[in-house]
Amino acid sequence: MALSIEPKSYTSQQHDQFEVTAEGLGRYVIDVSLPPGVTPGTTYPVILVTDGNLLFDIAQCVAHGRSQQLGSLLPPAILVGVGYPVDEGNASFYARRNYDFHDEWDMQDVLGQTLHGIFEGMKAAEGKTDLEMHAGGAPRFQQFLSDELLPALAEHYPIDLQGRHTLIGDSSGGHFVLRTLYDENSPFSRYVSISPGFGSANDSIKEREARFAANHDDLEVDLFLCSGAVEVDGDTVMGLCRFGSGITWVAEQFAIRNWTSANVHWEIMNEEDHASIAPRAISTGLRSVFLRRPGVHKAEIAEFMAQFYTS
Repeated sequence: MALSIEPKSYTSQQHDQFEVTAEGLGRYVIDVSLPPGVTPGTTYPVILVTDGNLLFDIAQCVAHGRSQQLGSLLPPAILVGVGYPVDEGNASFYARRNYDFHDEWDMQDVLGQTLHGIFEGMKAAEGKTDLEMHAGGAPRFQQFLSDELLPALAEHYPIDLQGRHTLIGDSSGGHFVLRTLYDENSPFSRYVSISPGFGSANDSIKEREARFAANHDDLEVDLFLCSGAVEVDGDTVMGLCRFGSGITWVAEQFAIRNWTSANVHWEIMNEEDHASIAPRAISTGLRSVFLRRPGVHKAEIAEFMAQFYTS
């Protein structure tokens, strides 16, 4: 007997998308996903994903996907993606994220000029010869996230503004995660830095770490850093970005500082490159910073499962 099929579009549950405009920065596309089974009167921390265009869907699958409906190792949190309008084009996306994720950088070094070369090719392909690319917007972008976006979202969603929020970023976004890590005013205390562009902005991450360490004797964070094994020596651009040595430098500095409140895990992921690493890194990173990684956080998982089966 022939099956009768009537295809219908599927809308992701508890997922909103809208635009906001940040003064001095431009338009952003905001995605918000609520965890299953939101309890009335309860507020939740935020998992904020930069490059929402690229990473939000992956993070939503990990945190709120249908596979999580029966129970998840991750505690409930509200997922927020911050991305860029598709109608602005790829060249604009490339330039805007470079500005948003970096501190002051004239981009006259080899890496900066290499990135400009990539940008020029993207401009030419789209016929947008007037576009320019700069760096230096990271302080304003962080202010937008901390002082404008999160409070505004809390007016519409059950967000605990005093909760332990998580920040996720990849590549230049991973660089932004690290520069925010060393900001004493950051609203985040869990960080997932994926393939961070450590070689960009003239060693600014090293400078920020040194300034923070000069004025603090501890840093209460859960941090996961990773890069793909292929990124370590894959090509010239990857080498200039220092995807591999950057994460080991950060991990070593935490050991040297001996910040007792910090939980740091890092990994060079085998058989992963810059294009493939995000799904594995987001899944592993979230389980790591929430202390729910199988084989690593055995006691925490055992306690969680005991509560899960008795609730």
